[in-house]
Amino acid sequence: MSYEYKLPSLGDGVTGKITEILVQPGDTVTKEQIVVVVGTDKVDAEMPIDADGVIEEILVKKGDDVTEGTLILRMKASDAAPAESSPATPAAPATPAPAPAAPAPDAEKPAPPAAQPAVPVSQPAAQAAQGETGSLRASPLARKRAKELGVNLSDVRAQEGAGRISYKDVVDFVKQKIDTGGGSAAAAPGAAMAHKPLPNFEKFGPVDRQPQSRIGVITADNMVYAFNAIPHAWISEKADITRLEQLRQQYKDQVKAAGGALTTTAILTKAITAVLRKMPQFNASYDIEKREVIFKKYYHIGIAVDTPRGLLVPVIRNVDQKSLTEISVELSELSVRTREGKNKPEDLEGGTFSISNIGGIGGTGMLSIVNWPQVAILSITAAQYEPHWNGKEFEPRLMMPMTIGWDHRVINGADAARFLVTLKGILEEPFLGWLLLGGIEKNQDFKNRPL
Repeated sequence: MSYEYKLPSLGDGVTGKITEILVQPGDTVTKEQIVVVVGTDKVDAEMPIDADGVIEEILVKKGDDVTEGTLILRMKASDAAPAESSPATPAAPATPAPAPAAPAPDAEKPAPPAAQPAVPVSQPAAQAAQGETGSLRASPLARKRAKELGVNLSDVRAQEGAGRISYKDVVDFVKQKIDTGGGSAAAAPGAAMAHKPLPNFEKFGPVDRQPQSRIGVITADNMVYAFNAIPHAWISEKADITRLEQLRQQYKDQVKAAGGALTTTAILTKAITAVLRKMPQFNASYDIEKREVIFKKYYHIGIAVDTPRGLLVPVIRNVDQKSLTEISVELSELSVRTREGKNKPEDLEGGTFSISNIGGIGGTGMLSIVNWPQVAILSITAAQYEPHWNGKEFEPRLMMPMTIGWDHRVINGADAARFLVTLKGILEEPFLGWLLLGGIEKNQDFKNRPL
């Protein structure tokens, strides 16, 4: 029997691009065999087929934009089971069918009312992507993304040949607004500077042009959007981690035996949870449309990881419910998967607060861009020994620079200063973290845990 394989979910509201097709017509495939690789803004996801059979037709090509429900291929199935396993209707087809009531450009039908001539599909979506009722046609993912970005769908053009606005149309519209100086959708007019043409560098000497990686392009777009959409502010502090480093050295072998690495980042991940519990406005998001602050009652911490493909931010979930050893093990595993490009989409979703630690490389200070839709990010640079007066003499103390970046619509400067002072106190006196977290978790032996 014939079977259609449609793309499973890539994550809530996630779209992607076909980066590899691993089968061709005539190939025999088995259930769970990887047939395509889909690149998203976070990962390259290997997509397995859910049935056995022989490939009859490949319906996508490399570079195509896809989302949940996109028809990927047809095959002759070797059993009858797959017939029910495929979704009945794709959530967002790769090339959506025109609205039933929308006249084709060359159709011999009366022009729409209000003296509007039949328009080509390349005209604005407000005209071409409407049904008889005049309501704007857009995919559910496009509507969701437009709402998140504050985009008026009537301003967005549908792709040529499409009968409705797609997710990609909305994203392209925002990119165009930024590139042409219109600012991000949620930013004030003129917030982004118009691009000026580059000079002819070749007249000064030889150059080498190289295309930016896909993740690099997406990261650049996201950073421009976040910087324009969020009114940023920063404040810095130094924490004396001399005692904390002694504890880290004392317990690192114990954590290593469990399969993890007791790093400063792992300790920060746990310590920050205590501060977020006390100051929930840092574990929030801002809904610009409703003018509401969304306070999250879960603690998913994103950790910036430097990879050969670019900067990625995998997420450790429910940090408040995990011991420091568990966090250390998970962070080690997650970092390896991220650098090797083996993340699942869910590994990089749902973060509520981010940490960027470049201390292993160097630097004395860093101002990071908030990872939208979060409202705060902590930056850490290299700890160094500095002389400090103890009342009688100077003594060397290991001082770690910290900078908090925040969304000034949700957080004010005084709260940001309190955040750093509270975190500084926990790092300098680790027992404070247990007091703020509400005590030691049940069935845990305190003497075997560094924090």
